[in-house]
Amino acid sequence: MRPTVLTAALVLVACGTDRRAPSSEPGAASPSRRGPDAVLLRVARAGGPVVAYVYPNLDSAVWRSAEKAPPLDRVLAFDAESGLLAAVDTKGIPVRVDLRLGTVRRANATPLAELASLNGVDIFGVAPEGAVTRLTPSGESWSVKLPAPVQAIEPQRDGAVLVAARRGDAGVVWRLRPPGTRVTDSAVVESANKAISALTPERVFFHDGRDLAGVQSRTLQRTKTVRFDAPIRAMAATPSGDRFYVALDGEPMLSVLDRYSNSVVSTVDLPGAATELRMDPLGRYVLARATRGDSVWVVAVGTDKVLGTVRTQWRPDLPLVLPDGAILTALRDDVIVLDGSTLAPKRTIARGAGDLWHVVLWNGFRPRAAGLDQPVEFRKEATDSVPPDSAAADTTAPKPDTLPRPKTPPDSVRPTRPIVPELEAAVVSASGYIVQFAATSTEREARATLLQLRLPDRVFARIIPSIRRGRTVYRVIVGPFATRTQAERVARGAGAEDFFLYEGAP
Repeated sequence: MRPTVLTAALVLVACGTDRRAPSSEPGAASPSRRGPDAVLLRVARAGGPVVAYVYPNLDSAVWRSAEKAPPLDRVLAFDAESGLLAAVDTKGIPVRVDLRLGTVRRANATPLAELASLNGVDIFGVAPEGAVTRLTPSGESWSVKLPAPVQAIEPQRDGAVLVAARRGDAGVVWRLRPPGTRVTDSAVVESANKAISALTPERVFFHDGRDLAGVQSRTLQRTKTVRFDAPIRAMAATPSGDRFYVALDGEPMLSVLDRYSNSVVSTVDLPGAATELRMDPLGRYVLARATRGDSVWVVAVGTDKVLGTVRTQWRPDLPLVLPDGAILTALRDDVIVLDGSTLAPKRTIARGAGDLWHVVLWNGFRPRAAGLDQPVEFRKEATDSVPPDSAAADTTAPKPDTLPRPKTPPDSVRPTRPIVPELEAAVVSASGYIVQFAATSTEREARATLLQLRLPDRVFARIIPSIRRGRTVYRVIVGPFATRTQAERVARGAGAEDFFLYEGAP
């Protein structure tokens, strides 16, 4: 059920980066630009560093990973809060690429089947012994053995996960809520042969030849079975999940299934039969792969009309629709950028077909204010410089709570660099850097992680509970720190196996 193609990450937040370029440097995004940037990631399919470009400037890379990635097959998802990209290598082993730290780490030692991720942080898969497993950056263990072979895994936005399997002649859908291991709900679909992906978390589909049956993800209610004129080959859903495009075996058309009426409301005539479908992440186009040859038909979703035919290899990453509507295609050794409306070539990237491509919407590679990289300053005066007996002898000294409140200096004279009290070395301005060592499901686990940290004197870790996808997560954090260098030094010396570094308030 998880898409085997690359999809763009949505609705992302501002994050830190190793980038220090001024705004006038080629490839750097303008600081005044609102909204996330279209960041095009590129890595050699044979393995190597991950390189980032701020689209449409493909002449100057803005970032390069410090570690090399193994040969990658496809990308699963991206998470802006942590800056993590979840991918799968050619051996079926999940991999995480940290766009902040530049690290590339395998998330598991052995391959997993039916890999899926909704956010790039939690990665689900089926272990060789058949157990559904969740992998987290903190190493949190969660595994459930279910009574039937798993065919697909569908993570949900509320933190639950739907697992589709076949039991006898029927299909079954189980709902689980990690870290719990009990099945909280289930649904059975009679006469179901195989789960089929529509590239949407809104429904779970099963097909059996010409019959298509669905289960609503939120309620697990069965939808009525829809019978087509030919066996079903592929499906793709619009981003809203209102319509589903269905390709049929040997039929030169696409059937359009309405979500609400659960019936075919229209058809799209194609020049030939399609064998695979891919939806534009923003819902403008459907790409249909021809059964024979290297032809791909571009269908406009707004009109349900074929705009034209393009020649391209069909791979897990390409063809790829970019945020501005351009289409990235692979032809022989090169990558061709096509105009989305006219399908005319706009640019050729020589030897680009030897690389894997993926786009995320993120502003983490924008230049930062120079003041954020200034070293931390400590106050010169010590808080205990006055002898206790002298303070006691001075009966005219005011009590601590009678001291006048210091006046706030006007903006023109406020210091541009944080002033840090000597006894509170971790307290800086809200625009500093936070180190996160763990995000656990229980406070007990968080405290256990906290107690294992080796931190410098007067630097203290704390636990912050927060709600993520409908569940409480206990985060172990340190900071903020004035500079990224200071934060990394403390994090690496803490003795933790893994950590995340991000800019902003905790």
